Amino acid sequence: QEETQEKKPKRPEKLKRRGKAAGEQAQPEESGLGDGDLAPPLLKKPKKLASSVPGGESDSSEEASPALSGDAAAGEQDSDTEELTEEAKEGAFSNFPLSQNTVNLLKARGVKYLFPVQVKTFQPIYDGKDVIAQARTGTGKTFSFAVPLTEKLQSVSQDGRRGRAPKVLVLVPTRELATQVAKDFKNLTRKLSVACFYGGTPYKEQFDLLKSGIDILVGTPGRIKDHIQNSKLELSSVKHVVLDEVDHMLDMGFAEQVEEILGFAYKKGSENNPQTLLFSATCPRWVYDVAKKYMKDEYVQIDLIGRKTQRTATTVEHLAIQCRPSQRAGVLGDIIQVYSGSQGRTIVFCETKKEANELAMNASLKQDAQSLHGDIPQKQREVTLKGFRTGVFEVLIATNVAARGLDIPEVDLVIQCSPPKDVDSYIHRSGRTGRAGRTGICICLFQRREEDLLKQVEHKAGITFKRVGVPSAMDVIKASSNDAKK
Repeated sequence: QEETQEKKPKRPEKLKRRGKAAGEQAQPEESGLGDGDLAPPLLKKPKKLASSVPGGESDSSEEASPALSGDAAAGEQDSDTEELTEEAKEGAFSNFPLSQNTVNLLKARGVKYLFPVQVKTFQPIYDGKDVIAQARTGTGKTFSFAVPLTEKLQSVSQDGRRGRAPKVLVLVPTRELATQVAKDFKNLTRKLSVACFYGGTPYKEQFDLLKSGIDILVGTPGRIKDHIQNSKLELSSVKHVVLDEVDHMLDMGFAEQVEEILGFAYKKGSENNPQTLLFSATCPRWVYDVAKKYMKDEYVQIDLIGRKTQRTATTVEHLAIQCRPSQRAGVLGDIIQVYSGSQGRTIVFCETKKEANELAMNASLKQDAQSLHGDIPQKQREVTLKGFRTGVFEVLIATNVAARGLDIPEVDLVIQCSPPKDVDSYIHRSGRTGRAGRTGICICLFQRREEDLLKQVEHKAGITFKRVGVPSAMDVIKASSNDAKK
């Protein structure tokens, strides 16, 4: 268990470029972290309602802290006497068949009610229906399947046999998301065995877990497929299959592997096929192809986005700053100082590993920064993520590898070094801030020739960028002065 650090640790050494991490397959830079669901962070003391989130990287020393990471987006009243919002009333625990144990564990993580995506998906999932759910990044997707599935499994007598095959299989595109989802499940149960399998880790440990028996298995397609082919993993007993970040699995080329895995759990035309749950921020054609092939005809589709509505989190302010690539490194520190402050947490996204390393080592950056990308070994990536979550450094400079499925509490600012070439990237990247009702800022840097690309993002994401200039010296002095007063 980690001790809560009272003093801010010393400035860490900047990360140097690392060799390619071993894994089930080389992770493309387009890979991301799923929505990991990234539970939203604590709101900064609004008058009526504050929002806090459990799970994720938090350990017991952090439970009392207001900044909890993880997925269970949930609201918390400032006092029992204040009036509940409509959202809190709809998500009240008493509206759902939750055991007292589950309620206690949710409360221990700071969850006071379920968020809209969790409210809408709970009953269909609990009733055993197949579901396709589309929701914005940062709305609490992981808990929307983890809560009803855990409750369902615990409502029947437990199978405690050694070597028992998993009842729940959750497939996710990346290691980081696998770790996050498994932690969210573990935060919900003390009775069920939860395991997390991904590439780049020893097989023996995973063999031992399979021998002991697993109830809920979370993993990446490559490693899960390896265990099936080695006859170590049996999927004929699986009752519930979850595909999380389905669109991203497709982007990463996992479609074929996923379908091979599903082939071991499903029998054509059988009434006893597993319940199938597909979660995604976007729904490409493949989602419906999978649905047709593996889901029952009467599956439930829940769309919490809608075609005409804004697809990014609604609590994010979108700014655009024009600057040349040669200016970027120089102005980055000023932008962070003005819009996030020296204590705020910032994620900077760039296109290449080289650029991530150069920006993190950049002398004009006033804040402590580290880089995160696919060339950094898995172990070091985990150390870096933990350091960012716990406040060892304030600025994380990442390639697409960190864009999805990673939830960091209280991210104040997201900076994109150039307009992303696809809008889904922008939606997921901007989703690192403004989570669960908390206001955040997303800044996109662009060159004059990228104006059309910026307009394309605006049109497809349903947002409008507010064009602002590079911070002036006066802006920086004012921001530093405000910082000093805090």
